[in-house]
Amino acid sequence: MKYTSNNPPLKCFMRQSTWYKGSGKTTVRGVLWHSTGANNPYIKRYVQPDGNDPRRTELLELIGVNRNGNDWNHIVREAGVHAFIGKLADGSISTVQTGPWDKKAWGCGSGKKGSCNNGWIQFEICEDALTDRAYFESVYREAVELTAYLCLLYSLDPQGTVKYNGVNAPVILCHQDSYRLGLGGNHADVYPWFNRYGKTMDNVRADVARLMKGDDEIVTYEQWKEFMDRYRKELGEKPVPAWAQNTGEWDKAEQEGISDGRRPQDMVTRAECAAMILRAGK
Repeated sequence: MKYTSNNPPLKCFMRQSTWYKGSGKTTVRGVLWHSTGANNPYIKRYVQPDGNDPRRTELLELIGVNRNGNDWNHIVREAGVHAFIGKLADGSISTVQTGPWDKKAWGCGSGKKGSCNNGWIQFEICEDALTDRAYFESVYREAVELTAYLCLLYSLDPQGTVKYNGVNAPVILCHQDSYRLGLGGNHADVYPWFNRYGKTMDNVRADVARLMKGDDEIVTYEQWKEFMDRYRKELGEKPVPAWAQNTGEWDKAEQEGISDGRRPQDMVTRAECAAMILRAGK
């Protein structure tokens, strides 16, 4: 797992925010996912260090500088979540924790039966234009990593439920889920983004559970392509198998122009197969 007690997420507590100043502690019951709904994948849009933070220079170098002054670390914005996931200044994907995990969130609003702000750790995933699969898969993986870390930290069952205000609420849910349960305001996140790539909160819960058990089967499409390229390279570097060498068939195929004599154990594309068949028939 990426995050452990010895390697927690980067911290940039936003103590100047209305949320940080005005919200007290709560009992942690679960984890609630948000996505920002705006085309800006950089965490600096939302997170900035306090003016008197002793690590301010270091944090600004890592997170980046919001020159528009529209981050959440001020009294104007009456909202607050525990973390943001997105791009750091160097473009890498990471999590930045913005307040104590057991602080009451101001993230999902209230519904007819109460609010998941009372007990659910909440974080925002920074959206982009919703067209970049690689970015989605990277932040999805990061969110699964963070959630698994939090579930272990607070002994939460990622596929369990908790009774709250008469509602059986999932330990892990998103903003729209909280609304459907009567425990949050009517926001659609995270489904408009996640459904584009075939992900649901059931997938989230299952992936978090697997990661917590050490059964890490979460492989992004970009990672799969990288693995495939490496595998093809390894195959291409393998020597001619003994049977083909002993029979002389490999050498003969090269001599007659059927094969170029390279990559003897690599996979054959349909184009290469067609070309070899036509060459052999001449």
